[in-house]
Amino acid sequence: MYGSLRMPQMTFLSCSLRPEDDAQVNAYFRDIFGFYGIETETINIPGLSEEQVLELVKQYIPRCEGVIVLWTPRYFINGYLPSIWAILESVVGVAKDKPVYIFYEQGISLEGPLKVLGNVRVEFNRFFFCNQEEHERLCAWAQWIKGDMERNKTEDSRRNLGNAIWVGIAAVSLFVLGFVAGKAFSSKKTASGH
Repeated sequence: MYGSLRMPQMTFLSCSLRPEDDAQVNAYFRDIFGFYGIETETINIPGLSEEQVLELVKQYIPRCEGVIVLWTPRYFINGYLPSIWAILESVVGVAKDKPVYIFYEQGISLEGPLKVLGNVRVEFNRFFFCNQEEHERLCAWAQWIKGDMERNKTEDSRRNLGNAIWVGIAAVSLFVLGFVAGKAFSSKKTASGH
């Protein structure tokens, strides 16, 4: 583990770490998610190599309930593309069977796999964060995500309980079968005089 980094308890936040994006976009969305009780954690440790960051991503995302992604324009190739890391973290979330909620800034080109990546894709424009209607729309999405993660958690708990019940039934059945077989073998030994 690198430094005093704690493992996320709720949701992995994949986002640009550029100062202007962190101050404008990340802070805005962290406030909204926090208001709805969605704790977010991201990797922002100066001095780590790409290999170390990738290892942390592979450790973090499987332990999270979901992945929230903030795609902001980074590269221009036939339209704007987000950070490569933000795309990679989205893919890791999908590969680990986590719900992936993507908020993409207006101008991001959703072509190829980007147009189908994630469970939800919501467009935003940082210049309208002060607009009440836009703010309410984004808050509604945060509230929906919170509910979706709670539904997923309940379904996982039910699935795990069902699996535990089946494992318990199988264990008891094997025990009973072994007990009955042992009794039958024991009575055959007694009947033959051994």
